[in-house]
Amino acid sequence: MSLTKAQVRNAFASFGFTRDFKHLQPIPRWWKRRDPYTEKPIHFTKPKDRIKYWNIVPGDQVRLLGDPAGTIYQVNMVNKLSNRVMLKTETDSNTSGETDSLKTGKNVPYSRCQLFVGRFEFPPTGDSTEPQTLPVFAKRLATSEPFWDVTRHRFEWSRFAVNTVPRLPHLTIGEKERVYVPWPQTDRPPKVDPTAYDTHADAVAEVTYTPPDLPTYVHSSQPVPVPPPEDKYITAIRRPDEASYDPSQPVEIYLSKELANPHSRAKKQARWQAHQMYKRDLLKKFIEAEMKNLHGRTRREARAEATWKCRHQLEEDRKTELKRRWKNRGAEARLLRKKARKVRKATKQKERLRTLVLKDEPNQFIPQPQAA
Repeated sequence: MSLTKAQVRNAFASFGFTRDFKHLQPIPRWWKRRDPYTEKPIHFTKPKDRIKYWNIVPGDQVRLLGDPAGTIYQVNMVNKLSNRVMLKTETDSNTSGETDSLKTGKNVPYSRCQLFVGRFEFPPTGDSTEPQTLPVFAKRLATSEPFWDVTRHRFEWSRFAVNTVPRLPHLTIGEKERVYVPWPQTDRPPKVDPTAYDTHADAVAEVTYTPPDLPTYVHSSQPVPVPPPEDKYITAIRRPDEASYDPSQPVEIYLSKELANPHSRAKKQARWQAHQMYKRDLLKKFIEAEMKNLHGRTRREARAEATWKCRHQLEEDRKTELKRRWKNRGAEARLLRKKARKVRKATKQKERLRTLVLKDEPNQFIPQPQAA
């Protein structure tokens, strides 16, 4: 499975889970030259240098290596094709205890990010007697064995901080203790109350179809009656007076042709074969009609004229079919509504101009009616 141009153009993603490894696929060279929308060159990392399993995902908090202020940012999006991270928020607290406003658009490489593990209590240092709470960042991460989650349809694994900055007191040198770093929780969309334009739950749960009851039999040795075919049911709907149809029979659950998928390969092939047979029969019909009345033409000329008439008939059938599809999908109704809307708009504009009244203002000249 290769990447598409849309996936390459929208490489920054706001989700961090891994469903596949398409981001490890190579990108054609001519795709990297210039973005057709922004007219800017596109830069991507080589496939061998791309990260397979990402441990920094949108929603995490990180700090940047080499930043003397030690500002904590929130990850907004990640770009798995260029190993870049888009930072969204500065979470440093000001003097009043409130967080600063959101600052977006900081694009940094993945290697500069240190994952924020949490705030831990450390013993006092120097002359102080009170313990101090400091932010702890992961200097090195370890992960469990990734596995495929069949319920979520994605790869799952756990991440641990095996070395931190500053180092936690309970993590001594030489011990294989790890600190579990949970994945960020995504906020669920708020549940809104239904309005007058929404469908209520009782209307959705209402049962509008009750299948007919199957007949019960006294003895199991009696043969099960065969349900009536679909053609009888369709004929009864179109011409109820001409067909003998028993509505108590469970015919509607046997409508396999109407309820089956019409876009399967077998049905497409059957329609194509039927159309090819129709074209052959139509050409044969025109040739037979022209051969009966030559009117001084040769058989070759009559056959050529029949072929032309057949092509013309097929073209007319094609135009009729396109117009039928155009009507069925609602394009004709939309066109009529658009024309009516334009007429109403023009009428309202004329009415506004007719009832326009100007206020008395200085430097206005009102023309006087000319004397007869």
